[in-house]
Amino acid sequence: MKTKLGVIVLLTLFLVVSASGQIPARPVDPKTKEALKELFKDARNWAQSNVIPKMREWKGTLDDAMSPEDLQTLNALRHQATRLKGAGKKLAADVRAARLAKEVRKLRELRTQGRLLKEKRDEMLKNLKPLATKYKSTLQEIGKEARPLGKAWRVESKKMVKEWYEAHKSDFGPGFRKVFAQAVQRLRRMNGLDEDLKAKIAAAKFLLWDGKDLPEIGQALDDQQSDENELNASVPDGYSLGSNYPNPFNPSTRISFTIAQPEHVSLTVYDALGREVAKLVDADFGAGTHTATFDGRNLASGMYVYRIQAGSFLAEKKMQLVK
Repeated sequence: MKTKLGVIVLLTLFLVVSASGQIPARPVDPKTKEALKELFKDARNWAQSNVIPKMREWKGTLDDAMSPEDLQTLNALRHQATRLKGAGKKLAADVRAARLAKEVRKLRELRTQGRLLKEKRDEMLKNLKPLATKYKSTLQEIGKEARPLGKAWRVESKKMVKEWYEAHKSDFGPGFRKVFAQAVQRLRRMNGLDEDLKAKIAAAKFLLWDGKDLPEIGQALDDQQSDENELNASVPDGYSLGSNYPNPFNPSTRISFTIAQPEHVSLTVYDALGREVAKLVDADFGAGTHTATFDGRNLASGMYVYRIQAGSFLAEKKMQLVK
């Protein structure tokens, strides 16, 4: 769906909140957790007053423009999206717990579940595309109205995060400040995505939105109240996934990884919508550091994710292709 959809308020909101809400895989002290909850609640309150009412209005406009049959199909997809999101959240928590307990067999079972969830999500997006194309003009009209609100949200969110950080930074240790700085950097890279790709992501999120609380803000609040074991998931000793170099890159980049013992290693690249675009590694490797090359000459500019699975070690990082 090639449309410069202006519902970037959605995408911006999701990126700001998720980036600000990154939690390090290490113990988070109660004071820091309370400060984060304060930030997320401020974001939710602003969204509830300034964003969600307009989004519900636009959702009504879209629903009214659809035929009864198409709306029934879309509502079924929305329900499916909600269920998949819940299943994904549970899977992520189970993976963290299994990694903490070093349950290798359990992790393999969970990886299978993850692949099945991905297949269901891909099928859902495939079924969504005809509706997005059919009602493209309505989405474009909504987009025109959404642009000013998107701009207002970007200004307010930056102000909100800056004021929050200035008020609490003296309470945070160097580890948290480093994580926070990395989250801000990731946000900047995500905002550099190709505009057409941003529009597609925003359109899909808007179409599948159920009209309730913005899920990413609710998710952030839920994460802050998670069980402590969920926050303490650790990476096995001797394993690591390196940052790709160069980054940004064009057209190729190198990715290094280290494993502590002979393992079957899978290294996969996904686009911003979570679709697999390349399988760089799917083989047995000996202990040590290894390198793989990703060639993006046949892909569009944008943000990509590379993910490794080696025994009980699971990790992922982002990289940006710029042409």
